[in-house]
Amino acid sequence: MLRNVLEKLWRFASRHVWSLSLALASGAMFAQLARELAENELGDFDSAVSGWLRARRGCCDQPMWALTWLGTFDRLAAITALAAAALLLAKRAREAIYVTVCALGACVLCGGLKAFFQRARPDIALKYVIAMPDSFSFPSGHAMGSFVVLGALVVVVFALRAPRAVRAVAAVCGLVTAFGVAVSRVYFGVHYPSDVVGGQLAGAAWIAAVTGWFYPRLLPAETSGTP
Repeated sequence: MLRNVLEKLWRFASRHVWSLSLALASGAMFAQLARELAENELGDFDSAVSGWLRARRGCCDQPMWALTWLGTFDRLAAITALAAAALLLAKRAREAIYVTVCALGACVLCGGLKAFFQRARPDIALKYVIAMPDSFSFPSGHAMGSFVVLGALVVVVFALRAPRAVRAVAAVCGLVTAFGVAVSRVYFGVHYPSDVVGGQLAGAAWIAAVTGWFYPRLLPAETSGTP
């Protein structure tokens, strides 16, 4: 009995090596960050990064505003809906469902994590240009949502077996944009740096788990789940 269970676990793990590894590693780093948050050990990191960005206010307002605008719930929901609709029209139902599951799951997960940690936003005196949101601060919904939605679109590009150059451009653009959205939230003083790091770690764990389920063999030298 035990041998059968172990064999099944081994077969499962062998089909999800990269996704399991990434999900577990990201989850472990998120848990460590949460532990340090609970023990008030993030103050120096948050102060140093926030101070460095505050010193650069004024020279990057327009691109930072565009990035934080892109990362709002409404914009990410619209991007998800348009992508899913386009995929359905192209008769790629699996990819449409994948993008939708990634986005909806991230929304629910982020809301649950915010309610659990209940971290207050930074001091209102540190706010710059934009309004301070009413929700809790950790993890950042902008950082998590943009990472998951843009990451899911990049995965779809890989799953559709786009040319290598297209995949490379999509991956770089998605990563840079998601990072920029996260930075913009600290730039405007509505999040601590640890909030956006936590959001991206939680997002990485979620998208790795979902991608592993939909496309267990997507990495180079393997084939995607369903052609």
